[in-house]
Amino acid sequence: MNRRWLFALAMLVGISLLLVGCQGGPTSEEIVAKLREVEASTDAAHAELEINIDAQGRSEHLKIEVWEKKPNKFRAEVLEASDAEVLGGVTVADGDQVWIYQPSKNEVLVGEVGPDEPSSARDAIRYVDEIVQRALDTSQIELAGEEEVAGKATYKLVLTPTQDEEAILPPGSTATLWVDQESWVVLQAHLQGDVLGEGLMTVLSFELNPENLADSLFQFEVPEGAQVVDMEDKRPTPVTLDEARSQAGFALLVPSYVPEGVTLVDVLTMDEAVILHYDHSDTSFTIIQGWSHTDGDVPLGQKSEVAVRGGTADLITDGLGNSFLIWTENDVTIVIAGHISQEEVLKVAESLE
Repeated sequence: MNRRWLFALAMLVGISLLLVGCQGGPTSEEIVAKLREVEASTDAAHAELEINIDAQGRSEHLKIEVWEKKPNKFRAEVLEASDAEVLGGVTVADGDQVWIYQPSKNEVLVGEVGPDEPSSARDAIRYVDEIVQRALDTSQIELAGEEEVAGKATYKLVLTPTQDEEAILPPGSTATLWVDQESWVVLQAHLQGDVLGEGLMTVLSFELNPENLADSLFQFEVPEGAQVVDMEDKRPTPVTLDEARSQAGFALLVPSYVPEGVTLVDVLTMDEAVILHYDHSDTSFTIIQGWSHTDGDVPLGQKSEVAVRGGTADLITDGLGNSFLIWTENDVTIVIAGHISQEEVLKVAESLE
């Protein structure tokens, strides 16, 4: 399941929860106050969600049941999925430790939850505050009337992007939200655009502050025979460029051309892949070589086939200045991805040597 879509839908849900009841153009202060009010009054939640995505000729379906309890306890179970590798997956966090079970691999990733991880409620508030402010600055928000969804009266909100280059929503896209007038919970969110395709999230059921969320829900028992892997072993390892060359099982390619001002800031190894990260204030991109990927790892966007280094590559752009270029050369998969224009990413690719 593509994480960018899940992020976009979750972001829109957060925005709508804050905007309802603040008609007439809420200020950022009012938005933050509303966020803290909602966050403070909801100590626990239980919901069942359905997500459907149709983009780039791919149709994705996901049904998830989630439980949350302050301060940092969380559980999610994948009940239905069009991707067999995702079906049955379970993620559990007890506030100190997190477990991610992948039944298709019969593997459990285990790691600690630090104070700066996304599960920290304090950090989540700050992060959502930034997203809300950017959305308000770069989207037009219209109350488009009232409609009934699943037998409940809702407010219909329509969000469209402005011409701001920092817009959260891609050009040509529209987000529509249906907000329960009684609970202020988004019952349905629809995102549609020429670049991203179409996505629909539906809340099938929910409870706010349920009294029956036992702490045992947020513990995980490793299935018999499952392999337990420490997340630290999955993290990229910093190395020098010379070390990466000697450790790679292939001829590592390095660009002789990068956009002006861009420099190599990180060299990392992970599994059998080598990662080169380049950064500058306006341009930031990563070159990954030896990447083992699936279709679900490829971002959504405008896809085209381009000529690269005597062969062909898939180029995906999202209308926000981000590019994703992927091809195979000498049996090695190479990816260049980041905030870099289509023209520049192709020049970087051609300069690899």
